[in-house]
Amino acid sequence: MKFWVGIIPPKRISKELYRAQKDIAKKYKTYHSLESKIGPHITITCQGNVSNKHLRDIEKAIKEISERIEPFEIRIDGLGRFYKKRVIYAKVVKSKKLNKLHNLMSYKLRKFDKIRVLRIYTPHINLAYKDISEENFKKVFKEFNKKRFYFRFNMNRIYIGKSKPSQRIKVYKSFKV
Repeated sequence: MKFWVGIIPPKRISKELYRAQKDIAKKYKTYHSLESKIGPHITITCQGNVSNKHLRDIEKAIKEISERIEPFEIRIDGLGRFYKKRVIYAKVVKSKKLNKLHNLMSYKLRKFDKIRVLRIYTPHINLAYKDISEENFKKVFKEFNKKRFYFRFNMNRIYIGKSKPSQRIKVYKSFKV
């Protein structure tokens, strides 16, 4: 089973980010970011394939982490891009608390097989990726970089999503911090 661990912005912010994803999709024929059942989100540290037994252990580890940290502010400010993979994203401002959460998750979850732990952490929210042409990649970034992407919210939940093979990941559990 595939799984994911992350942060989901409040509905008001998610709607604005989803609107940007839809605008990009409609104008530039890049639809992959709209296929997420989770919606706009920040991956904290890992995603991968695990057994049901390991998923219970992962849940336990995430619950322990959620009990050890305090809610903290997340800021989204501007656009960024990964050239090699042609990803355009809303930039999540790095902070000591977000990095601490990422590092705790990486440390706790690295022992599980088939989990991809992010070594270099660039927190972000995808707006367009995978199915965007090189030409449109440049156009989208130029156009949407002029728009103001600035949001703030308090992170007070950690989410876990899961799916069976060939299905999209859906949120199935969250832990209050």
